[in-house]
Amino acid sequence: MKKYKFLLFISCVLSLTGCYNDDSRLASDDKWIGDIVIEKMDAVNAIAYSTVLDITPTVNGYADNQLTYAWYIYGGEFSKETQDGYRTHPISDKKTLTYKVDLKAGDYTLVFEATEPATGYAVTSEVSLKVSTLFSQGFYILKETAEGDTELDLYNAADQTHISDILASTQGEPMTGAPRFMSVVYGQAYIDPETAKSAYATGLFITSGQHEFSIFRTNDFLKIFDRSSLLYEEMPADEVPYTATTAMYNFYFSSKGVRTGDTEVFGGEFVTGKLGYPMDEGSSQFVQACDGNGFLYWNEQKHRLMYTNGSNVVTINYLNGQVPWDNLHAVTTGWNHLAGENTMWYLLEDTNKQRYLVVLNKKHEIISLRPLNSGSHLAQADVVAGNALSAYCIYAVHNNQLYSYSLDENGSESAALVVTGLPTGEKITYLSDVFFSKEFDYIVIGTQNGNEYALYMYEIKGGQPYGAPVHTIKGTGKVNNVRYVSQTPTWSFSPNYYAFTIYASLYGMGPDYPY
Repeated sequence: MKKYKFLLFISCVLSLTGCYNDDSRLASDDKWIGDIVIEKMDAVNAIAYSTVLDITPTVNGYADNQLTYAWYIYGGEFSKETQDGYRTHPISDKKTLTYKVDLKAGDYTLVFEATEPATGYAVTSEVSLKVSTLFSQGFYILKETAEGDTELDLYNAADQTHISDILASTQGEPMTGAPRFMSVVYGQAYIDPETAKSAYATGLFITSGQHEFSIFRTNDFLKIFDRSSLLYEEMPADEVPYTATTAMYNFYFSSKGVRTGDTEVFGGEFVTGKLGYPMDEGSSQFVQACDGNGFLYWNEQKHRLMYTNGSNVVTINYLNGQVPWDNLHAVTTGWNHLAGENTMWYLLEDTNKQRYLVVLNKKHEIISLRPLNSGSHLAQADVVAGNALSAYCIYAVHNNQLYSYSLDENGSESAALVVTGLPTGEKITYLSDVFFSKEFDYIVIGTQNGNEYALYMYEIKGGQPYGAPVHTIKGTGKVNNVRYVSQTPTWSFSPNYYAFTIYASLYGMGPDYPY
């Protein structure tokens, strides 16, 4: 009996199913809803107060006159305004967005919304919008003019624009004297002249001549500090500025020692960016990130490697042999990050031109100090730079050829590396590894022909320049330094912090930019 009841039940279900006709629509015949399909739109880059957006989405499933449309924007300067969710800031009620980007630099999201008015059924699609100023992002090129002064060029890879002689156009003239060094100071504290309140910006620190320096706000190239305004007291006339950078604090290195000030995360609303008395005495431009909190640096006045975390300074000792520290000076330095391990190195030279390679671990301990064979390419190189992310090596230019030198204990050197697309006869005068997070990692090779420079940026594979240059930049002047500036660093107060934590080896979180 149970068997017959079960069969009767199945028959009823099948009869009901057979009566159902799926027409793939919602609601009744007079108000059915089909799918609104918005095709994916590409991310957009824009220049603040200049670019006019013109975006027409492709919408399938309905005719244009069957839907209503709206565009909204959030993020960037609107980040704290979220009372109506993504609809807080409407910017258009047309399908095609025509929008002048009168926005502050930052990362925004555009939301396109298509609605079927009879039912209220709506579908949205988002577009990433990165707004920059002319100066807020790109490759800065520090150079010496034909007159022997300091100037800047800027190359924006996104739109392949090249701006020449920024100091003359924004400050009225170049900085006096030849360029010495340039560094990026993320989270630089200062008093905003428009609001008279504490503010934080990405700063570009530039030294020129014997004693001059300036820190510029990269959004608009406002000068926020120089030697007349950085300290609470008057800066000593004989103080030589070297470099500035960011970790747990804003750090400033000079011949008088190391000064620190609060940065964005810890600074609060009453920080001025001005600095007080220095720690210790002496330093140099040869500074390397070490543990996420402080820095390793060469002290040119004391002829020693030292470490500071912003609270104190310690001297780095080496117990495995005598080192002629007092006769040494720094040639260059670099940082290597492979498999979650951080290695810093310094190339030092004595008064007899004998070079030494000093290798340190992330605990700022010297693990190797080796005199270089005088016949090696690294010992004779005119230009030296490190590989930061992809190979355990140093690059050296000797007799206008590029070589690599292993950081391993054997210190082996390669044969001359093949560099595709480098014009024959141009003298190599500049070399660096420029990277930012996972966006790019380039070997930058600079050549000089009279008062004209050329920079060739190569991807790196197998520790070597790969293929043709990704970017080629040409201009006038002699190149001193190349730095990439991002308007949105990935970690606002210490963009390299995670490179020194357990996350580096667990998740491959490497450094974000070179010091």
